[in-house]
Amino acid sequence: MKNIIFTLAALAAFVMPADAAKTRITVERPASKRATSFAIVIDAETYRRCRAEVEAYRDALDRDELAVYILSAEWQTPDEVRGCLARIYESNLKRMPLEGAVFIGDVPFVSVQNAQHMTTAFKMNERTFPKDEASVTSDRFYDDLHLSFEFIERDSINPLRFYYRLSPDSPQRLDPTFYSGRILYPEQLGGDKYEAIARYLRKAVAERTKDVDLDHVVTYAGHGYNSDCLTAWMDERIAIGEMFPQVVRNDFRALTQLNFRMEENMKYNIFDQLARPEVDVMLFNEHGSPDKQHVSAEGEPETFEARAEALRNEIYYMLAREKRKPDGDVAGAVEYFKERYRLTDKFFEEFFAPAEKGTSGREGDLTLDDLKDKRPQPRFVMFNACYNGSFHRAGYIAGSYIFSDGRTVAAQGNTVNVLQDRWTYEMLGLISHGVRIGQYNRLIATLEGHIIGDPTFRFASVDDLCLSRMMTTRRCDTADAAANARNAAYWRELIDVDNADVRSLALRMLADGGMISAAELLVEYRECPFATTRMECLKLLARHGCRPETVAAVGEALCDSYEVVRRNAATYAWMLGAPELTYKAAAAAVNCRESQRVAYILSKALQLAPEGHASAACAAAIDESGYPTDRSGALDEWRESVAAMQKAKHREMAQLFDPEAPAARRTAAVRSVRNNTYHEYVPQLIELLKDESQPVELRVMTAEALGWFTLSYRKDEIVRACRALRTSDKELAAEVRRTVNRLL
Repeated sequence: MKNIIFTLAALAAFVMPADAAKTRITVERPASKRATSFAIVIDAETYRRCRAEVEAYRDALDRDELAVYILSAEWQTPDEVRGCLARIYESNLKRMPLEGAVFIGDVPFVSVQNAQHMTTAFKMNERTFPKDEASVTSDRFYDDLHLSFEFIERDSINPLRFYYRLSPDSPQRLDPTFYSGRILYPEQLGGDKYEAIARYLRKAVAERTKDVDLDHVVTYAGHGYNSDCLTAWMDERIAIGEMFPQVVRNDFRALTQLNFRMEENMKYNIFDQLARPEVDVMLFNEHGSPDKQHVSAEGEPETFEARAEALRNEIYYMLAREKRKPDGDVAGAVEYFKERYRLTDKFFEEFFAPAEKGTSGREGDLTLDDLKDKRPQPRFVMFNACYNGSFHRAGYIAGSYIFSDGRTVAAQGNTVNVLQDRWTYEMLGLISHGVRIGQYNRLIATLEGHIIGDPTFRFASVDDLCLSRMMTTRRCDTADAAANARNAAYWRELIDVDNADVRSLALRMLADGGMISAAELLVEYRECPFATTRMECLKLLARHGCRPETVAAVGEALCDSYEVVRRNAATYAWMLGAPELTYKAAAAAVNCRESQRVAYILSKALQLAPEGHASAACAAAIDESGYPTDRSGALDEWRESVAAMQKAKHREMAQLFDPEAPAARRTAAVRSVRNNTYHEYVPQLIELLKDESQPVELRVMTAEALGWFTLSYRKDEIVRACRALRTSDKELAAEVRRTVNRLL
């Protein structure tokens, strides 16, 4: 094996801080030729301390048909790492294409700004909140080479943390070039981090030798999540049955579905499930923090003292948020709460004491302390929760799982908050077909979603399709048109197989290469017997924007038998804003009230529709509902609620367009457009953008808000207006370019 030592001077195409050009980087080439390759990126000290374990891990990957590079250095900047990975990727395009990478130890990480549209839910104001809170830590900086970034600064406290912004001329959607994973020891656990990493790598190697069948799954539905809707939780079994048919058998232990309602404090039941040696995968759906899983219901306070304590904790939490803002007005907030709740100065004494209250967890929370002596057995754990994957923190939940003495080798978690109504289980069943955990995560990439641990881990395959290799070697989006055509033919053969996620993968691979039409996807949606594949068709159709096929599918999907399809169709209905969907949204809202999450999103669709359309649709839906008269009172209340939301919308927009309104209110109004794409107000928003008499900051924010109309039937109007805009202000010009790139 020949090692390569070079400096980053050869990678001048990558923008980096000036002090980064002399880093010595050692590149150890693969010992074997394989169909695909993989990169281990590690800091020099960790490699020196854990060399035997790293080399054993490399050898295990080689036996698993991966050609492995080892990149080691005293890394100074993220650009160094990205440059190395880009060089390896480019040199292996025609032989041993790079399929993934793992970052072990003290490898720099990037917190990104100007890219909140690539998250599922994160929308913190980057102008008013501290940079460490208003940025999204993401390894998409490394694994999505299509994106381009601009360096901002290095963190003043954590030398591994760097801030970058997404360039306005960069592609504005995620399309990871390869997958990645992070093995970073949570310092809060204490002890020798090098020994902990070595111990983890020994575990990862040992678990690879067992050829584990995926035949036992546990799911958990936490309090305050979409799991509160029993229809959503009930339909989870449909997805599990299609993804993992091997666990839906005559053995109740093969699939365990837990819900927060089952016991007052469910975390002890969770401990029992984590200890079961036969469990292969555990899927959490809940609220979360970096150091907590919020698994149990709080319950209603029963005593006056309990209610007072709950109020105190809530107010202290709000004050703490205000304190973290650069321009936060804690004193003003205190006066507000005093007036609202008739509070005295004594109520706030503990907040201003050296140890602030409100930071400890509830008894029902699962904390880092709870996990210290636990040995979780599932090889793979998913945290569909906020912040549980915050590897940039000193302590984070996902890290505690993989660095435990249990068998968990990989976890999926999020570095910031995550949308609770996202499609959680998209193509998850592929991991029972020998697909690597990292490959699955690349398919469903978000800015915040990461694999913590070994991204190459995989379970034994239930078939001989070799999907793991084919996902890399048979892509349809390469520069070789002939190869794309051959690969498309391969995936077309899999569209009709009797497995939901294999069919979904085939459709996805074709769509990524532009090898399947909207008309074909509509037919597949209408004819496919698998609920999860129909959901994949709907998602792929949304890529086509407000085309007739998309609008038709969304209208039909509002009545789909699978709750997740209905829920996402409701989201697409308000994002598209097509007038013909307003009545269908109203009809679905009237006739599907038991689906709480669907009903909630449909109310938003009716709020965003023009007032006249919404009121007419509501009236027609009630008249045609066929419900007995004793239901009419509830329906009238619902109609009044929609009317009230319409009035609130008009008041908010009136504030935005009023030049005499306070600046703070105008700012709040334009920021709300990011969550509420008011299609009817697009002409006024464009005029505000063009108006040179308006504050430049407000125009910049308006340009950014218009970038959220990605599926709107008025998207073309926005693009034309942005392209026609001429301005000498650099920030406004950059934001307009960013919006055009997002919409295109």
